[in-house]
Amino acid sequence: MAEILICGKTEIFTDKALQKLAEEFRVIIAGQFASARGMKNVTAYKTAPMEEQFHQLFDVYSFQAVFYVSGYADGGGGLFGEQQQLEQVMTAVRNSRTDKVVVLSTTDSSNYLIAPGGIQKKDYYSNRTFGAGQMEEACAYYTERLNIKTIILQCPYLVDRINKHNFLGGIFYGLYRKEKILFPYHREDPVDFLSLDDLTELMVQMAEETEDESGTYCAVSGYRHTYGDLEDMIRIAAPDAQIVYENYPYMAKMPRYPDGLRKRYGFVPMDNVMENIGAYYRIFLREVAEERNGFLGKAAAFLGKVGKGALKYVELVILFIIAEMISQYTSESIYFQFVDVRLFFILIMGTIYGMKTGLAAALLECLVLIREYALMGINGTILFYNIENWIPFVVYLMAGSITGYIADKKSDALAFLRKEYSLLRDKYLFLNDVYHGAVENKGEYKKQILGFKDSFGKIFDAVQKLDSEIPERIFFEGIKILEDILENHTIAIYTLDSWQKYGRLTVCSNSMLAKLTKSIRIEDYRPVYDAVIQKKVWKNTELDPGLPMYACGIFQGESMVLLVTIQEADLEQYGMHYMNIFQILCGLVQTSFLRAIEYEKVTEAQLYYPGTHIVYPDRFQQALEIQRAMQDEGVADYVLLRFEEKDKKEIDEKVSGLIRGSDMLGADSQGNIYLLLIQMNRQNLNIVGDRLNGRGVSYQIVEDLV
Repeated sequence: MAEILICGKTEIFTDKALQKLAEEFRVIIAGQFASARGMKNVTAYKTAPMEEQFHQLFDVYSFQAVFYVSGYADGGGGLFGEQQQLEQVMTAVRNSRTDKVVVLSTTDSSNYLIAPGGIQKKDYYSNRTFGAGQMEEACAYYTERLNIKTIILQCPYLVDRINKHNFLGGIFYGLYRKEKILFPYHREDPVDFLSLDDLTELMVQMAEETEDESGTYCAVSGYRHTYGDLEDMIRIAAPDAQIVYENYPYMAKMPRYPDGLRKRYGFVPMDNVMENIGAYYRIFLREVAEERNGFLGKAAAFLGKVGKGALKYVELVILFIIAEMISQYTSESIYFQFVDVRLFFILIMGTIYGMKTGLAAALLECLVLIREYALMGINGTILFYNIENWIPFVVYLMAGSITGYIADKKSDALAFLRKEYSLLRDKYLFLNDVYHGAVENKGEYKKQILGFKDSFGKIFDAVQKLDSEIPERIFFEGIKILEDILENHTIAIYTLDSWQKYGRLTVCSNSMLAKLTKSIRIEDYRPVYDAVIQKKVWKNTELDPGLPMYACGIFQGESMVLLVTIQEADLEQYGMHYMNIFQILCGLVQTSFLRAIEYEKVTEAQLYYPGTHIVYPDRFQQALEIQRAMQDEGVADYVLLRFEEKDKKEIDEKVSGLIRGSDMLGADSQGNIYLLLIQMNRQNLNIVGDRLNGRGVSYQIVEDLV
């Protein structure tokens, strides 16, 4: 059976709610008022997150989920040291690698406005809502810092048949004592109640879900009510109720229905609590008030206040009185001549509570013994000088000290074992962290080895991506590979004409698309051209304005067909190592590009219609899809024109000499002829449009093939 932990303000959960959870899980409760009361599959520990015993629970149990109930849940004002307790819970969850932690907060944490001004600031209207908001922000901080799955559940007021520690229970106690009932907001403001039956059902679903993620959800009931509705229902149950509104501003926007929880966990709230307020109050009067006035309730409250430290002295006094009564009552019985009730009392106290309490019991009995000697007429002088009279005192003191010493020795041994266990636990946790750290580092090192910019794995991945027979695909993948490995986003690739006079921008980084011109004059790039034509990498050591920082040529034979440039570079990218990586990548692009060009030459008859430069529909569709993808990535522009004429040879003759070498003529399956203008947009289309109009070619701008 899976195990869950409930900690924090655990008192809001009733026995009925815990029993429902125990049907599905083994429930562990850790809190100041935690109590299992003999329930099956429920174990309670009176410990807080700040204590060592709380962290030891994570060594003993393997929790599937941890539910932390904040002090702000159900109208509360927060726990003492809430932030520190939350941090300890998060740390324990991280160290134990528990699957998730669910924090039960309040819907009031959203009761704020964004203050006007340049800096976004949340303006809360009460200390409680501010504290709840800060607690949720701390959850988000620990989630990111400790890398754990945290789900914040903003709950309205919680209700069960009887619960003294919830918002509605406080109202009932106020009605019972004839006190004024304070509602925090206005009469027309919304109020919502969630039954513990619905909450526990949601907790079961959240604990069983394994595919969820960190997030914040509002667990409303789906019923719309106001504080005025609540007042009306209370006045029906208690007509003399005195209800006052504090009229705090209410700015929170609760959803009408918990759609997020329904989609993620299948949560469907069932109970409409407002309809049963009167029934809850009658049950409260019959059961809770009777328990409050009963003797056992008062005694339990007193013992809870005095604690274990004072309880032993109460037992000491009570047992002392009982022992004296028995001794007086049996003093004349022959059977009790062989039994010393006082000695038995000393042995009990020394064995249970140790040497101090044992000696205290012995001293009490010594005082009683002195009193009895005085009643027998033995004064202090006779008592002191007659050594035989010392024997009872010595026996009492020895019995108290020896039994107390044995008990203390056992306690010390147990404390030593606990310390030894704590040390072993710390070593185990350290070794566990070291092991998991080594596993994580192994994975990180593997990723670094395979993903480092000049590693064999990265180069192999680049070769695979460049393995294509379509030049446009090589340009598209090439720019992404260069950006990824070089960690630079100012890269451009130009195609050069056969006369080596102009370079046409084919593809570039997204940040450069609006900055670079669509064409460059080689004469303006003369220093760059003179260096790369010798198959060297150009490096702008003089920082000449208008020239790229790096440039490398891609050659077909002795003719340069592509120019790859890096327009800008950071200071750490000026080294020889960086330049060598750039040259290697350009070599990979060159190999793939030349292979694609050779492939197109071999398959030229299958690419173009006979006697024309118009490509077949399949190839043209591929080129268009690649250009569209590059436009979506922001690395290239294009314009698609459709001609009105459908005579392929006539169109080919008319546009011959009017378009660039990077542009493409193509057709679709319907016989329509298109012109794909690379690195062209509608703003500068008039350059090509005027040429086409001069030849009498009619065209239309289109988005896609017919």
